[in-house]
Amino acid sequence: MLVEKSAVSCDEVNRIQLQLLDWGHACTAREWVGNIRDPAYARLYYICDGDPYIVFAGHQLPLQPGWWHLLPGGFSFRHACRSRMEQLYFHIQLVDDTGVNLLRRTDGFLSRRGDPELARSMAKALQGGDLAACLRLRQQVFGLVLDMLAGSPIPLRPARHSACVREATAYIRSHPTIQLTVRQLAELAHVSERTLAQTFREEMGLTPGQYMDEQVFLQAEQLLRRTDLSIQQISDRLGFCDPCYFSRRFHKRYGLSPKQYRKNSLI
Repeated sequence: MLVEKSAVSCDEVNRIQLQLLDWGHACTAREWVGNIRDPAYARLYYICDGDPYIVFAGHQLPLQPGWWHLLPGGFSFRHACRSRMEQLYFHIQLVDDTGVNLLRRTDGFLSRRGDPELARSMAKALQGGDLAACLRLRQQVFGLVLDMLAGSPIPLRPARHSACVREATAYIRSHPTIQLTVRQLAELAHVSERTLAQTFREEMGLTPGQYMDEQVFLQAEQLLRRTDLSIQQISDRLGFCDPCYFSRRFHKRYGLSPKQYRKNSLI
């Protein structure tokens, strides 16, 4: 009997999963405008029609109709359209078993020409309520992302993190609050603040404080999109001293107030 096995183990494959945070089929006009700073997740757009664009590093880059565009997490940009836009949008994370997003921290975004027929079938699945169709849609998105990553500078390999970083990231994700401190995290991980801060930055590419902000505002986005909680309630839940401070921090990050984001959150 001849048995051939891949050099990649099942454990390595099973460590990675695609998370869909939000999706939709949107038609909008000039109200599609905002500023995205250091986002926690990637954005995958298929532009059906219109003239949207992003501004990155001082350059205005069109999002071409008929193309897929993948904007990784950590990729800061401004966005707008001159007159109108129709798009399929997917907010995604490709995470390993530590919850670390593999689609983050790169110098640019990826684009590829799309199949209009596939886009129409995906739009139809988004409009329906069939779970099986949505699961197939999820697999199609996964396949698109993997195809776009082929030959890209974005590595698709789970990182091996130190125990203190794994414990810190797990706690931050399960307790997203602005009041959390590096000292508390270091005590939980049984290391010094200096050791945690240095190891975290070396392995994650950002400071513990930046990662905490990322997770707090990710939670803020989800609460604004998916619940009817008031701005006061969301501010309290995330540990802000008052809703005005929360709104200022949110506006600085997204270019929109929480109320504006909730009203027009197709970004």
